[in-house]
Amino acid sequence: MAASATSFADTPPPKKPFDSFSWKASLKEKATEGITMGSLHVKFEQTTLDDVRRAASAGKISLQGDDGESIFWLCYTNLNSSQVERIWVISHGEMGGSTHSVTSISAQLLPGGKSTSDCPALPANMQPLALDNHLWLNSPESDVLKLGAPSDQKEPWRSYNYEGKVPGDCEGGGFDLLNWLLMKVGKGRVTTLHAGQVTSC
Repeated sequence: MAASATSFADTPPPKKPFDSFSWKASLKEKATEGITMGSLHVKFEQTTLDDVRRAASAGKISLQGDDGESIFWLCYTNLNSSQVERIWVISHGEMGGSTHSVTSISAQLLPGGKSTSDCPALPANMQPLALDNHLWLNSPESDVLKLGAPSDQKEPWRSYNYEGKVPGDCEGGGFDLLNWLLMKVGKGRVTTLHAGQVTSC
C-alpha cells in the first residue's frame, strides 16, 4: 500500500536541538534500533509508516518540505501514560525511500495536552511505548546514565551517537550507518527525546 500524505499541514515534529552532529560518535553499539509500540516493533529503516498506520488503525501521514529536505510523519497522543505524551513516527523524504521507511521518532511530554485530529489518541494495542534500550519519556536520569558517557552534552540535552559500516556497493568499504539518541532531561526525568538511524554512501 502506497503512503498517502496531507501536504503542509498538521503538527510537525519538534526540531532537534542540533542541526548536525559535529562531535565524534562514542557508542560501541547502537543506542536503539527502534521503538516498541505495544505489539508492534518499529525498526528503523525497515518498518514503514503504512505498517504503523495499519497496526494503529488510526492516524494520517503528513508532509513537510520538498524533495531531499522533506519529511513524512504520523503523530499520536498517548493519553494513558502517567503524563500525556506526544509521539511522531518519521520518515525522511530521501532516506526513507519510496516506501517511507521509518528513519526516526520524536516524543515529548505534553502537560495538560489532549488528542487532536492530526495527533489522535494512541490505541491500547500500541501501548506501552519504549525504545529498545527500555528508556522512554519520564525515565529517571539514573537510567539514562547507564548508557555511559554521552558523545556530547549541552545541558539539558545529551547526545548518544554510533557510527558503523554496512556491507554494500559503496566506496570506502560499504555504507555508512549513523544511529543517534538525543534526550532532554529536566528535574531528573526524560522530557523529550529524538532517536533514529540512516544508512548512506
